[in-house]
Amino acid sequence: KELQQVEENLDVGTRWTPEQPEYQRAADYIRTCKFQVVVDKLEGLVVQGLFELTKANVSQTGYKMRMHISKALQSRSKAIQRALKAYNDAALTLDPPRPKLTWSQIVEYTTLAEFELL
Repeated sequence: KELQQVEENLDVGTRWTPEQPEYQRAADYIRTCKFQVVVDKLEGLVVQGLFELTKANVSQTGYKMRMHISKALQSRSKAIQRALKAYNDAALTLDPPRPKLTWSQIVEYTTLAEFELL
């Protein structure tokens, strides 16, 4: 009933069906937007991890700070793995599908200069 009220308020003539080009364009757009959000999240996590690695390698960083950074990197790696799975899932929904990434590809980034994900 609420849906009918909204459709009347917005003057929706007919609903799109999956066979219509408008529906397909909208679905492609939504998939692309979701993919971009996932890419942004993955890139952000990888860059944060690189900054933490850089800070851990600074010679003035004390033992306690290095241990704190180490724990943060461990939890960040779990977050990166979840984001990587979300990326690969979203990459397959696009047309054409984007290439899958592996954990080893992500781990190979050791400096920001080498990092150019997407």
